[in-house]
Amino acid sequence: MTPTDLSTSLPDYVIEAIREALPELDKKIAGFAMHDAVLTGVETRTSSPLRIERKADYQSVNVEGLYPAGEGAGYAGGIYSAAIDGIEVAEAVALAIVNGR
Repeated sequence: MTPTDLSTSLPDYVIEAIREALPELDKKIAGFAMHDAVLTGVETRTSSPLRIERKADYQSVNVEGLYPAGEGAGYAGGIYSAAIDGIEVAEAVALAIVNGR
């Protein structure tokens, strides 16, 4: 990890949003925006270069009971789409359990 000024690598609107959000988060989670806090893990717009194929029931075409999901499996390109895919897969798992599969 190398400390750096994020304003040199992120657009101004992102930096401004972060500056506005941190104090608000600190109101909800005391200590979140401490003066020595470290911000890591800037999300990029890249996604997995591979896709684990799955059937309409969200199970892998090759491994029964495996439910490929999210960005790592090639079904999302960011945190929101990964979350939505995760919800859909969780619903498919629950349906399979209810149906005894």
